[in-house]
Amino acid sequence: MVRKQVYLAPEQEAKLKRLARATGRSEAEIIREALDALPESPDPVLDALWRQGMLEPPAVVGSPAQADAAYRRYLQRIGRRQLGLSQAVLAERKDRG
Repeated sequence: MVRKQVYLAPEQEAKLKRLARATGRSEAEIIREALDALPESPDPVLDALWRQGMLEPPAVVGSPAQADAAYRRYLQRIGRRQLGLSQAVLAERKDRG
């Protein structure tokens, strides 16, 4: 473990103490759990689009593992799909040759 010093607003400190007391865990455990729950951004372009209001983030946020699994399923699904444009380009090239 690495020791860190953080500055909290009084309301945050009170909330942290309440959560620790209510759950029987240390304040450090609460902070670590909160950090683990935050998503890491693998795609800065999507993040920028969300910040600009051009995309709407999902209503239900899962764990990073769930997001990764969903992304892999998506890639598998589109990987099997034949794209109409590429088929048209290949057909045109075949007709020329």
